[in-house]
Amino acid sequence: MKRLLIAVLLGTFCLMSAGIKASYAGEIDLLLQKLVEKGVLTGAEAQQVKTETQEQVKKEIAQGQYSSLPAWVQNTKIKGDFRVRYQLDHAKTSDTGTTSDRNRARIRMRLGIESKVNDKITVGVGIATGTTDVTSYDAARSNNQSFGNGFAKKALVLDYAYARYTPVPWASLMAGKMKYLPWRPTDVMIDNDITPEGGVLQLNKQFGKANLFLDTMVFVLSETEPATHNAMTYALQGGADYALSDTLSLKGALSYYDFSDVKGRAIDGSTGSNTKMVMTGSYNNTGLNKYSFRQITPAVEFGIKSPFKALANATGLSMLDIEKLSFFGEYYQNLAAPDKNTGFATGFGFGNEKIDDWGKWQVQYVYSMTERDSIIDILPDSDRYTGHTGIRGHKVSYQYGLGKNTWLQFALFRFENIDSSFGRRAPTTVVQADWNMKF
Repeated sequence: MKRLLIAVLLGTFCLMSAGIKASYAGEIDLLLQKLVEKGVLTGAEAQQVKTETQEQVKKEIAQGQYSSLPAWVQNTKIKGDFRVRYQLDHAKTSDTGTTSDRNRARIRMRLGIESKVNDKITVGVGIATGTTDVTSYDAARSNNQSFGNGFAKKALVLDYAYARYTPVPWASLMAGKMKYLPWRPTDVMIDNDITPEGGVLQLNKQFGKANLFLDTMVFVLSETEPATHNAMTYALQGGADYALSDTLSLKGALSYYDFSDVKGRAIDGSTGSNTKMVMTGSYNNTGLNKYSFRQITPAVEFGIKSPFKALANATGLSMLDIEKLSFFGEYYQNLAAPDKNTGFATGFGFGNEKIDDWGKWQVQYVYSMTERDSIIDILPDSDRYTGHTGIRGHKVSYQYGLGKNTWLQFALFRFENIDSSFGRRAPTTVVQADWNMKF
């Protein structure tokens, strides 16, 4: 009899909860409380009724089946993140050995909306901090805003705005300013804050234990010189993500990038570290790219789940029972430059797969070297020697979860210049301490 009563109450609760007015939920709480007081339900049973109903409502909203909310509300998701950072920049000049320190407090905020137009089309729009306190070459590679400047207001910019058309589950077409980057195991070649502009065709298909993917990309780099063609990027990336076993995984990709119409011109966002032309006769070519960039990039990542579980069980040392260990690497070669045209990144990471709760943690180490013309200098990670090429060095990072959707991150960058054209050495050290939150 009690089970039947609970079922009836659960059904009634679902119907009443279908209203969006908060008073309904309060009335149901009172009803459950009265039933507990009269001994019809126990406190645990009342809580179970409430919890099961809330989960059912959440499921219906996620599936777009919640009758009391408009369809456009159920089809729209709002998400974002906020970061507070302390950063120390320590640099040494190559000629005199003089050192300089810069202490910085910075914030980054990003807010995005994604909404379904229909079953096949999705539109995404995002705003973020950025551009007002960074140099021109860093504008595309940083959403950071530094404290200071007399408490001046900080700028918000359009971070991305795109549409995605998915005619079939294994194919999609994106166009606009996109929250998209090709797969790579590190951010050495392409900074994670970059949102490219153009179009991407993505093909993705599961075959047994292998997930195959093929992305075709067309991006606009620069159209500031009307007398010439737009500088463009045409790229193709093919790869696979393969489950070797329950504990072993392998992901790899081969990418080809053709940066067209960049030779003989200055490209927006350049750090000036690629080889430039020099003055010829009475014509000043200084500052214009000497070479084109046709880049080939293979990349691979090998993952192991619970690699030391047996050892942890045998020794009783819980610190050895980490969730995942991974090794990764990528190689860069610019086929259009005669020398100083190669680079690579390699490293490893271990810890929890996700930082989604208190005590979860991750450690990562990356060593990288990029010769002067191995990568076009508008893309590399801005924290590594302010995004220059012709450098080598180390990055170590540690993340620690403070709770759901919030974590700390500490990072150390140590890089030096290896290009004699700019004077060797001049090492820099960057230390970052971040408090991250997602919502």
